[in-house]
Amino acid sequence: MNRANLFMRLLHPASLRELVLIGFMLALIPLSVLLWQGRSALNELSIVAMTEAQTAVATIRRAEHLQNRITDIERAVRQYSVVRTDALAQLADAHIEQYLQSLSRACNALPETAGAAALCATHRVQLADLATNFTHHNNAQLEEQLQQVRRDQATLSTLIGNHLDQRIEQQQGRVAAQQQQLAIQTIVLVFLTLLLVVWVSGRVAAPVKRLDQMIRAMGQQQERPARDAVGGPRELNALGHRLHWLSGRLEQLEALRLVLLRHASHELKTPLASIQEGCSLLAEQLAGPLNDRQKEVVSLLSGSAERLNQLTEQLLDYNRLLQQARPELSWVNAANLIQQVLSEHALSIQQRQQTAEVDCQVEQLHTDPRLLTRILDNLINNAQAYGAAGGRIWLSLYQVNDELILDVANSGPAIPADQARLMFEPFQRGTLPRADALTGSGLGLSIVADCARLLQGHADIVQHREADVCVRITLPSFTTMDNDT
Repeated sequence: MNRANLFMRLLHPASLRELVLIGFMLALIPLSVLLWQGRSALNELSIVAMTEAQTAVATIRRAEHLQNRITDIERAVRQYSVVRTDALAQLADAHIEQYLQSLSRACNALPETAGAAALCATHRVQLADLATNFTHHNNAQLEEQLQQVRRDQATLSTLIGNHLDQRIEQQQGRVAAQQQQLAIQTIVLVFLTLLLVVWVSGRVAAPVKRLDQMIRAMGQQQERPARDAVGGPRELNALGHRLHWLSGRLEQLEALRLVLLRHASHELKTPLASIQEGCSLLAEQLAGPLNDRQKEVVSLLSGSAERLNQLTEQLLDYNRLLQQARPELSWVNAANLIQQVLSEHALSIQQRQQTAEVDCQVEQLHTDPRLLTRILDNLINNAQAYGAAGGRIWLSLYQVNDELILDVANSGPAIPADQARLMFEPFQRGTLPRADALTGSGLGLSIVADCARLLQGHADIVQHREADVCVRITLPSFTTMDNDT
């Protein structure tokens, strides 16, 4: 039971710290096995190399000893053939006996092959015959027998050398096989380590991805995420619960804000209408004649009331824009939409003696016409209000690679570089005055930027080859349709 609980805890750790520690431990297991196997293989190869080196040294020494004993045998036998004393005969017998002992050890070290066994047997017979008959042979017979012994010993040395070469080749093959085995084990264990790392990272990434989806849903005002939608370690679950709680609080605050704005708009419109009506009656002097000073005060009151009414309408309009979570897409004719919005500003453009140039290279758009109309309306309004009298306004709609570009530019005073970044923030107004009777509220370009974001695009102030000011709206190209579609 305890083992089962331990196994389940390894698969489903309670905390993020446990998950990270378990992940490191699991990732280190294959690497530890690889290190252990590498160390074992190195020890084995070291032992084999040491053993082979000792064997090779011993074999070479035996071969040299045989070579020396043959030389001693030849010297003793030839000396006996000249002097013929018992001492030389005993010395020759002793050398032959030592050679036979060394020959036995050398033959035992050779592999058991028919050629090696036959050579060793023949060599022993010749040495035994030499030990028995060297005292009776004449010089010619003795020299012939010594030459035969020398040839057999040379052949034996060749066999010993070949045997050493074979052992070296076998050792090289063993090392190569061990290297190949280690390479395969390394690949397998590294692959296993990568699988464990991917599994652990997935255990962390999956709940983080779900948290990201919850945050996106909250930002896009979608349905409140489920309380148990995260899973994974304890800390991430707690964060998911807090996000769920935060989503509920945001919904409450959003509902409260909407109620407040609705009530404020209703409560403000009635007194504003009364103030405007009273100012109108006073201006028409229906309540009695006014002197110049009073007329000036009434004019200021009327202008302030109109300004307050305009700000109220803009705030309500901005609030309605923020409530729209997703655009309502449909196919629209781009050129007709631009001309429609431009015609609404035709009188203002004519009064300022400005000219508008339209370059529409896209026929159909799959977009939200209300949002695009809002963008065009605010940009054209700014262009005619802040542009130079008698100047030009450029409207361009075209596609570049995977992006749809809308440029609205005008001649006139340029926007300072330090203010360009802030122009798309709410209630941020530039230092340049409007040329019409209205006063800027600082919401125009902010509404443009919000509409562009809802259409998955963005707004920027860029350089134009002819104009002094150019606002560029960049939208994804999937909102376009070719002329042949």
